[in-house]
Amino acid sequence: MRAEEPAGAIPPPGDPRGPDAPRGSASKEHTGPGRVAAVAAEPWGASHRLVALWLLATAPLLLLPGHGLPLRISLLALHLALAGLLLAVAARRVGNGDVEGSAGAEGNGGPAGALADWLPLLIAPAFYWEIPILAGVIHHGVHYDAVVQGWEAALFGGQPSRTLGSAWPWTWLSEPLHAAYLSFYLFIIVPPAVLEALGRRAAVRAVIFTVVLAAVAHAAVFVLFPVLGPRYLFPPPAGALADGPLYQLTHWVLARGSSPGTAFPSSHVGIAVAVTGTLWRVAPRAAPWVAVVAAALAFATVYGGFHYAVDALAGAALGTLLALAAPRLRRRLGSTPQSREVANVSHEAGSPVS
Repeated sequence: MRAEEPAGAIPPPGDPRGPDAPRGSASKEHTGPGRVAAVAAEPWGASHRLVALWLLATAPLLLLPGHGLPLRISLLALHLALAGLLLAVAARRVGNGDVEGSAGAEGNGGPAGALADWLPLLIAPAFYWEIPILAGVIHHGVHYDAVVQGWEAALFGGQPSRTLGSAWPWTWLSEPLHAAYLSFYLFIIVPPAVLEALGRRAAVRAVIFTVVLAAVAHAAVFVLFPVLGPRYLFPPPAGALADGPLYQLTHWVLARGSSPGTAFPSSHVGIAVAVTGTLWRVAPRAAPWVAVVAAALAFATVYGGFHYAVDALAGAALGTLLALAAPRLRRRLGSTPQSREVANVSHEAGSPVS
């Protein structure tokens, strides 16, 4: 007979309860009126509810007086529509996180389940570009770079984002660091994609929730405390470095996809650190290698003049906290088969659910 597991212990990778289900919290399977049996307890719908919460919480800002009201009204309608879609998808997820009516091997829900899992990750980054609009209706174009530069000078006695590149103007260093900076986009897609290919759907959901949580947390700070960052205020490292193809690619990408006012804390660093922390739980063999890339990315944000050093430190601290908090937050925001089955059992037995 299997020994009783202590409540609160985290199951190892591969445990059917998933990476975020503590031991002792098995869900229940209905075996008759008033009777239940233990099965897997994997929280689901947390990412959907979190993105929907962000969309609904920021919607009133779009109605505040200011320029571009017609555009903001359109964005408001989009916020409400996408929030409704996310909540509807979350409400239809049953069993071990699958979409109601879908089928697939090992309870993964097939293509419909995969699409439902990835939906929050596809939606959340799309609203990154509207951060200046949301911050603008609150701060009316004011940015707080002078405050961060003061912190920078107090901590480092200068501005590392303006001096590192010129102090170490070596192409052999610059090109790998710019590659590391660009790897940020891979942090969002590659870990869940690889885990998806391996059939580890519970781990996919855990990583996606971490990315969404980090994106929302950073966006909230950006709206409340917009900082342009050194890239918008000072010239980038020049000389031979500017001839490097990865240097040029990085600046090309930023010229077409960056969003002013999103420097502090560095979401590049924060999301990379948060994802790395989650991988220590769900894919521990890969995590050390990912951590090396995350460290190089953090240094690259300052070396390339993209962020203040304080931005990188704050991003690393926030990412670490979010990685630690993600399992508990995911259980609180998500539903489990236990909650659904207990509700069904109580309904059939004629007793209310407390």
